[in-house]
Amino acid sequence: MTENSATVEADMATPPPAAEATGFTMPEIVIPDFVIEWFVYSLKWMAPLFVLYLLYQLGKFVFEFIQTQYVCGDPNQWVVIIREGEQHDAGIGLNCYKTPWDSVAIFPSRNVKVEVKTEQVTVEMQGIGVSTMLEWTINKNHPLKAYKNLDLASGNFNKANEILRSMTSAIVRNQIANSTIDHIIKNRQELREAILSEMNEVVSGWGVHLCTVEVTDVKILSSGLFKDMQTKFREENIKKATLEKMVVENAIFFEQLDRGLDTKKRDLQMSKVQQEAEHE
Repeated sequence: MTENSATVEADMATPPPAAEATGFTMPEIVIPDFVIEWFVYSLKWMAPLFVLYLLYQLGKFVFEFIQTQYVCGDPNQWVVIIREGEQHDAGIGLNCYKTPWDSVAIFPSRNVKVEVKTEQVTVEMQGIGVSTMLEWTINKNHPLKAYKNLDLASGNFNKANEILRSMTSAIVRNQIANSTIDHIIKNRQELREAILSEMNEVVSGWGVHLCTVEVTDVKILSSGLFKDMQTKFREENIKKATLEKMVVENAIFFEQLDRGLDTKKRDLQMSKVQQEAEHE
């Protein structure tokens, strides 16, 4: 009994083999030598390939960064490169590279037309309305001044137009206030030259170039005064026409008189010749 019990206990303490427990035999995995050799060989090239990949990514980053520094303007746009607050380069449709420390200003380069209407009384205390038109553009030598002074960063010329409109109106008011109605009506060219001269003295420092200034219309605001002036003008024209008519009629009368005298002289000469012929 003692030997049999010891044998049973020993058998129970020993775990059964896995194959015997499941009935499945684990196959032995054999890796070929050439696979091991290829893997070892690949490990030798892994570091250089990784370095090449890093260099590729670095080159790609540098290329894309350089491309972001390329500035390309349209044919109808000013492009101004600003470096340390000063104009470094500028041009219409400019294409170039900038440094990361440069800033770029881009704004339209077209001509801008501004219409101005002004009302003011003359020295006779009579109201006059003057309509003017000015055309301006960016001074090609100082585009940065225009960009700073006229708020062109917004991409429009609204503020610039309002400034020029106010300035033109002030000049026209001053000219009207120191002139007569007749002088303003008859001397538009003088008013135009005064506007152009006074504005050029100021706007040249703003980076603005005035292309032209025109006085398009002059109106008398008082309908009664305008009617009286028209009446006076018509009366003067009637007088002038009457005088011219009288001059023409007098010229015709004296011309006919001269012709009549010539005819009478010829008739007298002919009758004298006939009388002398009869006496002979």
